[in-house]
Amino acid sequence: MLDRFKEFIRSQPFVTACIVICGLSLVGVWWVRRQTEAYEMELARVTEQGTETLGLVAMRNMLQSELELVQNAIGRTDDNLVIEENLAENLWYFYSIEGQTETRLTELRQLEPAALGADETYLRVPYELSATGDFVGISEFLRQLEVGPRLVHIRDFTIRREAEAEELLSLDLSVEMLGAP
Repeated sequence: MLDRFKEFIRSQPFVTACIVICGLSLVGVWWVRRQTEAYEMELARVTEQGTETLGLVAMRNMLQSELELVQNAIGRTDDNLVIEENLAENLWYFYSIEGQTETRLTELRQLEPAALGADETYLRVPYELSATGDFVGISEFLRQLEVGPRLVHIRDFTIRREAEAEELLSLDLSVEMLGAP
């Protein structure tokens, strides 16, 4: 039987070549199909990864603008911190508000700040002050403290009418200003 097959191959070289080519083609088709499946799985993985990355890229502008806002806020905060040792400048802040609001500071003291806690970033510098003025002046003094560039926390305040003049009010105030550590 092997002899007949050898003779057929010698006598029919064209048919033999076609059979070999068909066999090789079948092997090639099988190999290409296997590779295609592997490439399709890789494509699905990369597409999913790309979709996630696209979401992050789309959020980049929003995150960048939020980062800028936070950095600006931190910069403004750091620029307006009081320095505990700079007593003259710290007290001048209150005197400048006094000049704008037609009030008169009768007492102003910077107290010793408490030690900085482990979870605190900024120092709290306490002040006690007393001021006199009419209702509009005292109200404006408090408003200027609230909206001014320094970060002030009003801890306690008392407003009372002065005995000598009915229009004159007295303000006793206890505040903390955010200070550099």
